[in-house]
Amino acid sequence: MTSPLPTILVVDDEPGIRTMIQFELSQQGYEILTAESGVKALEMLDGRKVDLILTDMRMPQMDGLELIARVRQILPTIPIVLMTGFVEERVRKVQEQKVSGTLNKPFTIDQLAEMVHKVLGG
Repeated sequence: MTSPLPTILVVDDEPGIRTMIQFELSQQGYEILTAESGVKALEMLDGRKVDLILTDMRMPQMDGLELIARVRQILPTIPIVLMTGFVEERVRKVQEQKVSGTLNKPFTIDQLAEMVHKVLGG
């Protein structure tokens, strides 16, 4: 019996980013779910097993920090990687406490794969 593929939820308001990540990580054997907003991501987490969340920092309605805070209330131990083009003091503070890693945009496919592999313990 084989173990199920790790499932990754990608949250980004830019369709091109979601598509690129979905394509690249599915090529590496991961099951990928995508959400265009933090609100949609929270809906998708209801009753669904997810092994890792990759979330953008800046999104309309709910930014990455608010999403992380809300996810931590329902899934306190799920690994989360924050993707951002903005290196800010508050991002560093959040990283210390609540996320498994940070990917600075623009990142390469190799950097993405390495981070996911590291966070999922591969």
